[in-house]
Amino acid sequence: MFDNREFPFGSDTCYGDRLVRIDSSTCKFTPPAQPTPPAATAAPVIAPIARAAAMDSRSLRVLLVVESSGAGTGRHVLDLAEGLLRRGCDVHLIYSTGRIDRMFRDRMAEVHGLKSLPLHMRTNVHLSDWRVVKAVKRYMHEFGPFDVIHGHSSKGGAVARLAAIGTRAAAFYTLHGLIMMDPSLARWKRLFYLTVEWGLSLRTSKIIAVSPEEARAARRVGLGQSRVVLVPNGVGPARLTPRTEARRELGLGDDALAIGFVGRLVDQKAPHILLEAFASTVKVAPHARLVIVGGGPLMEPMRQLSHSLGIADQVMLLGERDARGVLAAFDIFAMSSRKEGLPYVLLEALAAGLPIVATVDSGVEIIIEHGVNGAVVPTDDAQSFSAALIALALDPARVVSYGAASLRRSSEFTLDAMMERTIATYCGASVFHG
Repeated sequence: MFDNREFPFGSDTCYGDRLVRIDSSTCKFTPPAQPTPPAATAAPVIAPIARAAAMDSRSLRVLLVVESSGAGTGRHVLDLAEGLLRRGCDVHLIYSTGRIDRMFRDRMAEVHGLKSLPLHMRTNVHLSDWRVVKAVKRYMHEFGPFDVIHGHSSKGGAVARLAAIGTRAAAFYTLHGLIMMDPSLARWKRLFYLTVEWGLSLRTSKIIAVSPEEARAARRVGLGQSRVVLVPNGVGPARLTPRTEARRELGLGDDALAIGFVGRLVDQKAPHILLEAFASTVKVAPHARLVIVGGGPLMEPMRQLSHSLGIADQVMLLGERDARGVLAAFDIFAMSSRKEGLPYVLLEALAAGLPIVATVDSGVEIIIEHGVNGAVVPTDDAQSFSAALIALALDPARVVSYGAASLRRSSEFTLDAMMERTIATYCGASVFHG
């Protein structure tokens, strides 16, 4: 499914006209033996290869920076940290104390060997950002040198790349949803963020997109055709509450069709579209139930809307909880988002063997094959969303076949694959950085 040119992993990997040998299991890389180049071209080729050989005697030293310390981004960062540590890398994490959730904090405490520093970072652009950059630079000076500094999401990416200036660290940036893709963003803000991203892209070794849609958007706005690489998220083996137990805890009968959603109740997720679509669905399929897992500022408006639509008795608003406890209870997974990178919850829905109905802007291009394991519908179109749900609700055999296809597809999105691709990206760029 993937273009191998964007996933340079394996024993020998090409970067331009140079070949490096990457061992993603140990976080080390070495150049394979090569013929002696002609004298006229020796100078430009030998310098980077010599640096790779010098770095082969030690593991990569990586500094991760994140402001959005929670939800999918926080999970990705800790997955990455754990994977690097298991491969013998020296991993440090600077994270914000602002947008942090309990699951991130609890899990971080269990990651053995991870060195971390909490800093207060504002989500929006602020003059205090320069103090944050200086603090990261001080950390790099005290605990470095680092081979890699890797920022996540807009603020973490900006801080990491600014802090890398004047150092030997190769700067990387994972988008986790390109901010300029947000349709609710004012035009002047879009132009401002685009200008910032243009400038910072010149100081970036590689920009990592987690979905093809995100990669195309980044290239389209000028962040670099070769600079942008695609590394999808990955998940480990599903450890879900057994289906019978999960459904019993939710009070779902054997004949109930559970349509599930997991995510923050915010405008970006457009949960009201899902409610409106379900209101039409339940008229045709009265055995359907909508189970919504997640909290946020739209919780009360969602409750009010379910009453006004006359579906309050068929909708469960569960608030925040571990999705692993409820996913197995679902029969269909639904996502109505207006903008996503590659949501972890969709990967978990795949691994749980669920059919998926999602909007075209939910980061689903490599997740859903329309008509095979789910349906892709237009964004902000409750009628189309409802039609896709009804088609499944009235066809149990299709639910089963789509679910089996999702389970097969999930094998392409593992943590090991994500780690191999990320380390290959680090090593290829680090060899020739500076």
